[in-house]
Amino acid sequence: MLQFLEGNAAFEAREELTCFYLTDFLVRQFDAFFWRPMGLDKHPQLRDMYFGNYTTLVYQAQLKDAALEAKAQDCARRMGLAYEYRYTGYGDLAPALAALSSPS
Repeated sequence: MLQFLEGNAAFEAREELTCFYLTDFLVRQFDAFFWRPMGLDKHPQLRDMYFGNYTTLVYQAQLKDAALEAKAQDCARRMGLAYEYRYTGYGDLAPALAALSSPS
């Protein structure tokens, strides 16, 4: 799904094996899906074990929202990663979904 947001060609042109990707939804749910379930709220020393092979948090934003961007930056800081913002909108996902719902 992440490649749909940037566009398949753009995503495939990059070699980003060390990037951790977040979307708007994952930024909103970061604590509930990552931080607390992984125990990082109680055991921050585990951070490097979980995220030590990542170098950059890439926020693929579907909405232009300053509050979400600030939260994504905070997620990167807490994970000890560099931060990169990419406004993608819905990329190739919107036309792909439209094609599925169009009569043949």
